[in-house]
Order: sequence, then C-alpha cells, then structure tokens
Amino acid sequence: MKKFFQTASSVNIAFFMGLVFSAGVVALTYWKPTNLPWTLLSAVTVSAAFAIFSIVQIKLNRQLAHKVRELRERDFKLKKLGNAVTNSGSLIIITDELGNIEYVNNKFIKTTGYSLLEVKGCFLNILNPDNHHSATEQYWEHDLLVDGWEGDVLSCRKTGTSFWSAVSISSVSDNQGTITNYVISCIDITELKEANSKMQIMALYDPLTGLANRRLFIDRLEQSVRAAKRDRKKIALMFLDLDQFKRINDTLGHDAGDILLTTVSNRLKECVREKDTVARLGGDEFTVLLTDVDDNLSVTPVAHQILRALKKPIKLKKHEVIVSTSIGITLAPTDGCTADSLMKNADLALYRAKEQGRDCYHFFTEELNASALRQLVLEQELRHALQYDEFTLHFQPQVNLRSERIVSVEALLRWYHPTKGLVSPDAFIPVAEETGLIVPIGKWVLKNACMQMKMIQDLTGVDIKIAVNLSTRQFDDPDLEEMIADALRETGLEPRFLELEVTESMLMGDIDLVIEKLKRLKSTGVSITIDDFGSGYSSLSYLKKLPVDILKVDREFVRDIPDDLNDMEITSAVIAVAHKLNLKVIAEGVEDIDQRDFLMINKCDFAQGFFFSKPLPFEDLYQYLTRGKLAESA
Repeated sequence: MKKFFQTASSVNIAFFMGLVFSAGVVALTYWKPTNLPWTLLSAVTVSAAFAIFSIVQIKLNRQLAHKVRELRERDFKLKKLGNAVTNSGSLIIITDELGNIEYVNNKFIKTTGYSLLEVKGCFLNILNPDNHHSATEQYWEHDLLVDGWEGDVLSCRKTGTSFWSAVSISSVSDNQGTITNYVISCIDITELKEANSKMQIMALYDPLTGLANRRLFIDRLEQSVRAAKRDRKKIALMFLDLDQFKRINDTLGHDAGDILLTTVSNRLKECVREKDTVARLGGDEFTVLLTDVDDNLSVTPVAHQILRALKKPIKLKKHEVIVSTSIGITLAPTDGCTADSLMKNADLALYRAKEQGRDCYHFFTEELNASALRQLVLEQELRHALQYDEFTLHFQPQVNLRSERIVSVEALLRWYHPTKGLVSPDAFIPVAEETGLIVPIGKWVLKNACMQMKMIQDLTGVDIKIAVNLSTRQFDDPDLEEMIADALRETGLEPRFLELEVTESMLMGDIDLVIEKLKRLKSTGVSITIDDFGSGYSSLSYLKKLPVDILKVDREFVRDIPDDLNDMEITSAVIAVAHKLNLKVIAEGVEDIDQRDFLMINKCDFAQGFFFSKPLPFEDLYQYLTRGKLAESA
C-alpha cells in the first residue's frame, strides 16, 4: 500500500511539471505575434495549467480513493482467507505444480505431528512412507488432478499410527492457464470409518460367537456355487442342530447357553480348514461350507470329527454337560446348483438325521426330496381335512384290573381320507407337529372328545373319564388353559371326567415352569397322566415334585412280558415307585393274558390294549358300554 502511494505522488509531480512547461511554451508562442505583455500572457497560461491540473487532480484523487478502498478490501479478504486456512478444521496442504509441499495449516500439524519445516519441499508421499507407490503418486502419474480429485486415503502420522481422511484436490492456474499450485483439503474420517467397520461387522457376523451370520453365509454360499460351476469343482454344505440344547438352556439358564454356543463355535472352527466357512444362522443352528471337495467320502471324515469334537464334556457353571449334534449334508453341483436348493436339501438331510436318533449325519438323496414333496402334499391335505371335517375319534377302553370294568377311554385321532381311506396316525401326526397344524387339530380333538364323552354319559348313564393326549406344541401354548376351559364350558363335561396325557419328554425343560403349568392345569379340576413313562430320562427327584395323578407304563416294556426279564423288572419297579409316590399306574399295549396276569400280580391299577378292546368308533363304544357290567363310575 505504501509503495502504491509513493508511485501516485511521483506521477502527480511529473504531471504538474509537464503542465508548467507546456504553459511556458504556449506563452512564448503567443507573445511575439500578439505583443501582449509577457507577464500577463505567462500568468494566463500558468493559471490555465493550474486549472487543468486541479481538474485532473480531483479526478485522480477520486480514482485513487476508489483504488485504496479496493486494495484495503482485498487485503482484508486475504487476511480472512489466511486465518480461515490456518485455523481450518480440515487439513490444508498447498503444493507446487509437482506436488512438493509449500504450506500446511495448523490442523495438519496437529493431526500428523509434522511441522511446516519438516514437510516443506517434500512430496506428498511423506504421509505414506511405507508405500513406495502411494495413492498420491498415482494422482500425478495419471494426470487425475487437471479437473480435481476426491477420495478416501489412508495416511500415516509422524508417530506411525494411521488415519483415514476424505481428500479433495484442486488446481490453481495463472493467467495463461498453466497450473502453478495444488490445494489439498483433508477431513479426518477415522472414527467414521471405524463406525462403518463396526456396523459392517454387526451386519455380517454373529455378535455372540463371531461367526458369519445368515446374510454373510448365504453370500459366500452363492459365490462358492458360482465358483464350483466355473472351475468344475464340488462344495459341501452341512446343516447342524444341537441335540437337547433347549433343555440345557432352560435348565441352566441363558448365560450357560451362551457359553455352550461359544464353545461349540470354537470347536467347529477347529474341525475345518482356513478357507472353509462356519456360520451361526440363529439359536443352535450352525452351518459349515466346505469348498473344493471330491465326493461324499472326502466329507465324511469332517462329519466324524465334528461329532467327536462336540461330544467332549463342556463345563457350564458347576455342571459338566455333553451335547451331541445332528448333521445334514448336501453337495453341489451334484445335489443342486443354487444356494436355495442346497439349503433346502441340507435341511431335509438334517431332519432325516434327527429321525435316525440324533448324534449322526445324513447325506441328501433324491428320495429325501421326494419324501419332502409327499410331506408338503400331506400338509395341504391335512389343512383340507381340518376344514372339511375328515377327522374322527376312536376310543380305546382303559380297564380297572381288579374289577375288569372300564374306568375311562383314551381318545385316538383317525383320518378318513376321501381317496386314500384310513390314514395311519404315524403318517400324519409327525407332519402336523412339524408344521404346527397339531395345535388346531389338537383343539378339535379336545373339544370333540369332551362333547362325545358327555353324549356317552347322557346316553348310557355311566360316569367314565375321557383321556386326551396333548402334543408338545399344545403344552407349550400359552393359551392351553383357556382352550381347555372353553372346551369344558361349551360341551358341559365336568372337569373331573377329563384326563390330560403329557409325554415324559415334555417335562424336560425348566422344571419350575413345568410344575407351575401343571398346577394351573390341575386347578381347573382335570387329572394329569404322564404318558410313555420310562421312555425318557425323568429323574425320580423331579417326579415326586410333579402334580400328576397317573403314570402310564410305555408299551415297549409290556410287549415282551413274560419273555424279557429286564422288562419285567423295570415294569414292576415303576409300579412300586409310583405307588410309593401315591400315584396310580396304567399299562398300555396289553395283548395277552400272561401280560395281564403279570400286571395284576404286581398290583398295576389299570390297563389298556387289544386284550381288552381295540379302539372303537363312537357307535361301537356306545354298544360296548350298554352291554352292562363293563363300566364303573369314576
């Protein structure tokens, strides 16, 4: 600014001297021809010069004042821009046209740990000392900076720690359009990158075990299927389901269940190669993806290794538990060429492994697929049967062994298919259980059993009980008590004439919850029978706590009496223990007089089986009861 004023003053003086000189020349020119006095002529010309100078001076002063204002405003703007750059929250770097650093701001110094003196004249790759072909070098090599560049860059601080920054590079050109400098602006996005990384992990990995979750697993499976097609290789998919996990989880608590799942996950990873994938789909469901396998024989050792590894004892709190697993296996492209088909096939194979008794593996076959199709058709037909009243009930008498009179009947479901005729319960009950149809079917059975028993009582005048089996899904249904109350109210049957049969396996969960549920059922006035006793793993300490009335001895222990001494010992022991606990005992599957006599000798209370009567439809039961002397009041 000072130099500008000095220049302006010199111009004024030169201009004034030029005017005076011009005035003298004019006066001299007109002096001789006009004979005007020299003094007057020179005074006039000098005055004119002064007037001209004054006019020009005023104009120049105005221009000068305007210029001064412009310069001051520009200077202020430059100071503001300088302060903004210096104190910017972004890292600012200014380089020459070759990328050598000329300036860095305070944020750069604070973030990187480098001072201006340390980086001035250095190329930008000072922030990537271990990368000899860093991203910054690539920018210049490929002339990417003519129109600017933006992207994320991983850089290093002076201490060696790394940080991510969002980089924006723009060029500065002179009046001729030649690039003279580059301005690089960087924003530290390390925290954002870490947050995104955590979100990605949460989206793709199971938070409990750290294994791949369903989303990531399906993606890897789809990639592996494509690679197998391209490279003409095979892959194997395993579906795993822990046996009795729910019982352990309910008994020992969810914390113990989490420890169990984590331990299983670690053992599974130890059984496979680094390139294979282990995933947790949810609950106790795991998958294993084996790449580059030859055939079933190459997969079998892995399945055996997994079975052995998971059967090793696991310490949970103060308890040591042993879990087993069921495994379903399918291969691609042999069994399927899509992720969906492979997962369906592996699931079918897993289901078959469970049917075989668990703690085993099963390979998918086309027969499984055909069986699944048959089950799908059967499910649709079951829905049709429920809607169009194709079900009916048969009733098998239960006899007091001392009086040989009927005390109750068990309601047994039958399905008369319009084209197939009578369908065995063994064929459709498992499908109903699997699909959940057992709940509405069970509701139908309960209501119709109560209704028909009330009709029998009204028609015959005998007061006998009706026994109805509850499925596992029904027992777990929170609306069970309400459903029973509705059935009794709508049919008019007194609660004391209804027996509910629950299997031993239903009682294997949280014993306190089971006891509470049984108490609520008993409070309605019904009686409770444990069905198939001896086929499960009930503890006698649990048995004495259960609010039940009757134990039903499993037919497997009755069938070979009197030929099997072990069965005879077990049956007599069950009867003795039950009586010690003030429980009644009923034996099912009695088919001959020797079995009946053995049970009578051991003081079994009740029995049912073909020796006494086969299951009867309603009309036959009515005739059976009206013969007289065959029924006694409950």
